[in-house]
Amino acid sequence: MTESGSISTVVNDAPTDLDLDPETPLVTVLRNDLGLRGVRQGCAIGECGACVVLVDGRAERSCQLPLSAVAGRRVTTPEGLGTPDRPHPIQQAFLDRQAAQCGYCLNGIIMSTAALLGGAAPDGAASGGAASGGATSGGAAPTGTGSSPRLSEQEIQVALAEHLCRCGTHHRILRAVRELAGHEQPSPRPPIRMDDGPGGRDAPEVAADLRADRAEEVPTEGTDEVPGVASEEVPAEHDRPAEPLPGALATAPNVEDWLRPLPDGRIEVRSGRAELGQGVRTALAQIVAAELGVPLERLVVRSAATDGTPDEGYTAGSNSLEAGGTALARAAVAYRRLAAEAEDAGDGSPPTGPIRPDDLPRWEGGPVGEAAPRSDLPAKLTGAPAYVHDLTLPGMLYARALLPPREDARPAAVDLSAAKDLPGVEAVVHDSRLLLVVATREDAAVRAVRRLARTTRWEQPSDPGTGPAARTEAPVRASVVEEPGVEQALTSGRVVRASYAKPYEAHASVAPSSAVALVEPDRTTVWTHSQGVYPLRRELAAAFGLPEDALTVRHVDGPGCYGHNGADDAAGFAVAAARAVPGRPVRFQYAVQDEFGWEPYGPPMSADLAASLDADGRVTGWRHRIRTDAHTARPHGTGDRLVVSWLRADPRPRPWSGGGEGGVRSAEPLYELGARDIVGEYAPGPLRTSALRSLGGYFNTFAIESFMDELAEAAGADPVAFRLAHLRDERARAVLEAAAAHAGWRERVGPSGRGQGVAVTRYKGSKAYVAQVAEVDVDAATGAVAVRRVVVACDAGVVVNPDGLRNQLEGGVLQGLSRALYEQVRHGPDGVESLDWTSYPVLRFADVPELEVVLLDRPGLPPLGAGEASTPPTPAVLANAVDDAVGIRVRELPLTPARLRARLEELTDAELARVRI
Repeated sequence: MTESGSISTVVNDAPTDLDLDPETPLVTVLRNDLGLRGVRQGCAIGECGACVVLVDGRAERSCQLPLSAVAGRRVTTPEGLGTPDRPHPIQQAFLDRQAAQCGYCLNGIIMSTAALLGGAAPDGAASGGAASGGATSGGAAPTGTGSSPRLSEQEIQVALAEHLCRCGTHHRILRAVRELAGHEQPSPRPPIRMDDGPGGRDAPEVAADLRADRAEEVPTEGTDEVPGVASEEVPAEHDRPAEPLPGALATAPNVEDWLRPLPDGRIEVRSGRAELGQGVRTALAQIVAAELGVPLERLVVRSAATDGTPDEGYTAGSNSLEAGGTALARAAVAYRRLAAEAEDAGDGSPPTGPIRPDDLPRWEGGPVGEAAPRSDLPAKLTGAPAYVHDLTLPGMLYARALLPPREDARPAAVDLSAAKDLPGVEAVVHDSRLLLVVATREDAAVRAVRRLARTTRWEQPSDPGTGPAARTEAPVRASVVEEPGVEQALTSGRVVRASYAKPYEAHASVAPSSAVALVEPDRTTVWTHSQGVYPLRRELAAAFGLPEDALTVRHVDGPGCYGHNGADDAAGFAVAAARAVPGRPVRFQYAVQDEFGWEPYGPPMSADLAASLDADGRVTGWRHRIRTDAHTARPHGTGDRLVVSWLRADPRPRPWSGGGEGGVRSAEPLYELGARDIVGEYAPGPLRTSALRSLGGYFNTFAIESFMDELAEAAGADPVAFRLAHLRDERARAVLEAAAAHAGWRERVGPSGRGQGVAVTRYKGSKAYVAQVAEVDVDAATGAVAVRRVVVACDAGVVVNPDGLRNQLEGGVLQGLSRALYEQVRHGPDGVESLDWTSYPVLRFADVPELEVVLLDRPGLPPLGAGEASTPPTPAVLANAVDDAVGIRVRELPLTPARLRARLEELTDAELARVRI
């Protein structure tokens, strides 16, 4: 420290003097004072690793270091390694492997990798001859640092041990690091091109009364769902008779709504879908390029925005390619037709006009089927600003909230001067239970909220009959299928019964949600990582009493959400804060504990199943009863779906949105099971709930596929053979047979001690088909489960981008394993107790199994939604493998060692006879 009080350090080889409070967190200084936004702002409590930088070559969490800790030292940030145009070899290795989904955690991981490998000082980018970007389409090894020794697996695991990845990209990250450390890695299998025989083009379309939750998937009531499978009579979609325009095309029926030529010769693609880490921008561009017959480089895909793209509702439900891709493909066919007509007529005007019902895509050719590298990753993996958290506008202010400790708590005493008197505080908002601080510096806002928290006294309701735990809404019944003959079947033959359960689960994004708002006299503009900019606009308009046309909502990428997390709520807080300082943009961000405590959780569920077996071991009757809380409470324009609406004066009570399709999603099995009786019942619980990845499909598949294993044993049959005996859907049979063959399935009846499990499903009954085989070890002394290997086979129709599809399937499996092994939101009388990564443990790099993905490609058929398709079978394949390993059937998630031990203690004599430990 110099005599003047400034702190001298070296940042990315540049001597830097900083006249700031020496206790300012280093992450704040790097991001907000030096503009180095590649240092990602994560949990701020040292648990996620997103903010890691190098300090004298060592990996350090910059959120845990005060500025004074780097006085006289050298700091290297991601920008100091390389740039989007010239990545450092380490960054290039991650790009080569496309080792990212949302990408938010990756810069910190890359910095830890640099520290592990050594020799990654800033001049490495200049002297290392870094490649110019882009990914290999096959398994070519990435460029190394040229001087790294071969490192052991233990050294790699130690370097990554304290990093979090919530998208499930661990497998690819480990491959990239291992290759850099001198370990050869296997190349992925190429897709298997399927013929057009049975189960190909002529596969029957699944009919269901409850195929989609309208609030989740479509922009307006009454629009038709885009079909996902070719019809039974017609061999290909482009040969079908004309039909009305489906989905968003009904409200945006013209070519220019979707595609427009730009002055520089490129074509603007105006999709209403949001990039959430699924690689949708690149995949949609591939679809459009194939239909237009142009290279990808000629397309510019815009982010969803209410002032620039069609209303496609929410990017949810695994609909991005199946529905969003279909809309763009048909628009591209029309664009090409209109362009040809204009050329024939000698008209040089851009293609405009209606999309016709017979503008149908081919679903093959051009870049469709190629592993095109994602266009958004070079910026995200080399330290460029890429997320709403990185957005910088002139005059930016920063907001933080002091939230009640419980949903029903009220402030009994508040001393606003505790915050107002701090330097840099511009405004303090106090509106009933809403407390917000707006400041010129982010650290000042954080400091002011902490001081406000020390002087605020909260009171809880004294009457236990009030508050969210005492909701009295009547249960809502949801019938899936009720066929006659079930009762008779369950009174004859051999009857098997079992019950299953899961707890509350959190989205637990790797970084807290954030949003930016600017309030001007005639317009309010919001930048958000919401999944639905149009529904959010309607909600904000209703909540704040604004005309919809006076609100603009624009999507900016954020950390992975995995359903309805806190992104919409953050937008509401940002608007409330910005209204206190008109004319100044305000960025609001949750504290990690606040989002854990207030986000909409995945609801707890339970189910009772019963089935009867005849003398030949065939199922003759099936009953499935589901109990659940609401699965969809997204904003849609009622003004009562955001946290800010429940905290302000004259609050709107938190609504309960029980019913709908979410809780009974995937409850209708693929199998031929005789008479079926499948019914769900929704009832409110004490915590806020909404959509978590795959909604009820995750639990219902767990229950169904676990029960199928139990039935197979009761019938004296092998689990794979038993499933095949009850499957008529040839595409389902194909994925099951592919997974079993590639995994080396070994036939058995009951537990074998080998630890091999199987599961198969078709997500929602209308999306991609997925089968899995898993192999596990179970420690007999502790009950700890180690997953060694998972083989995944998937049929998602035409494979638009094999690497992108493979990435989504891998991520879905790993996130499913995390939920099945660890995740549970704990709560008690004082509210939610799982408020960070210590109290809400998740999958770590040491838990990652070997993953193999087999893709069954069907060119000419439309793509099927696959973003959530591999998560639902994962808990079942895990439970089935555990049962095969030790003979203990665990029917409640998560499968923790404590639960396995408890289950052992409660086994009946008959169950104990099959235990293999």
